Amino acid sequence: MPYTITVLNDSPQALAYVKEAETLDFVKVTKIEETKKKTATKAKATPAPELLEEDENGIPLIYKEEILALSQKTKKAATKRFYEKRAEKSIS
Repeated sequence: MPYTITVLNDSPQALAYVKEAETLDFVKVTKIEETKKKTATKAKATPAPELLEEDENGIPLIYKEEILALSQKTKKAATKRFYEKRAEKSIS
């Protein structure tokens, strides 16, 4: 059964681990070259984040209805699971 282990840096401890792994007869070590992302020569301007108007609870007014609908849906699902588990315990 094959496994993949990724060493994320070139610290002395990491390289020592890789050398030790290479000595094992059941291990195949393959070095993968990382491609560096091209960086732009000009700095791009990013727009300032849009400030959203919030209600007294800190919920953005634009998303309030969607957030409350998801919250209600989650509450109903949690309540359903609670009563199902309660019914299972009372039957057992």
